[in-house]
Order: sequence, then C-alpha cells, then structure tokens
Amino acid sequence: MRKFVKIFPKILMWVLFGLSLIVAGLFFFGGSHSEIINGEELNAPDFTNTLIIWCYVLCAIALAVTILVTLVRFIINFKDEPKKGLKSLAILVALVVIILISWNLGSPEKIEIIGYEGTANEGFMAQFSDMCLYVMYILLGGTVLAMFGSALYSKLK
Repeated sequence: MRKFVKIFPKILMWVLFGLSLIVAGLFFFGGSHSEIINGEELNAPDFTNTLIIWCYVLCAIALAVTILVTLVRFIINFKDEPKKGLKSLAILVALVVIILISWNLGSPEKIEIIGYEGTANEGFMAQFSDMCLYVMYILLGGTVLAMFGSALYSKLK
C-alpha cells in the first residue's frame, strides 16, 4: 500500500499531463469553423469549449488538493503542536478572507462585450469573473511583496 501511495501522484501527474496534451492538440490542430461577428468573418477553433472545461477541471483539482493538504497539515500539526497547527489553519483562513473581499469588490452588473448577446456576462458569472481577477491581483501582489521582503530580510539579517 505504501508503494502505491508513493507512485500514485506520479501516475496521476502523467495522466493529467497526457490528457492536457490531447486537449491542447485538439484545440490547435482539431480544425476550425467560420463565425461572423459584427459583419467580420473570424475563424474559431472547434474545441474551444473542451479546452475551457479542461482548464476548469484542472483549477478545481488544484483547489481541492490545496484545501485537502492544508486541512491534513492542520490536523497533523494540531495533534503534535497546537501552535503550529493554528499557523497552518491561518493560511486557509487568509485565503477565505481574500476570496470574500474579492467577491465583494466584484460587480454583478452587465459587462458590455462587442458581438456578444448572451447572459453569461452579468449577475453571478460577472461577479465570479471579477472575484477571480481580484484574487489573482492580490496573490500576485503578495508574491511580489514576499519576494522583496524576503530579499530585504536576508540582507538585514
């Protein structure tokens, strides 16, 4: 069983990588069709939706694994050293706070997109898209600050 636990992540990684290559190959080489948008004929790949759905699946897997590992780390650390366990839980709480702040910064108002007449650009989806962008901005800013802070800390130490 231990051997399986050690080898399973590698197998899973290669399976996901292979599926990603297949989906990317379908997107780039699977053909296209013409669409007329605002009187202009444009080529659209046939497997765009497949690629977008696969990206959603990969993001969901990454999010689920991150939350699962954080919770497992919290439980293990809390059993051995409660202070260390609370530190690992603080990371999860900070992520939830960032998501809630980003959700409240987002707007459910309709986004005007030239040539698009659907309803997926208003309400929940518009606010969710805004939230994702704000989370990325906040995490990018935090990463840059951590890089500079780490360099500054090591110089002062």
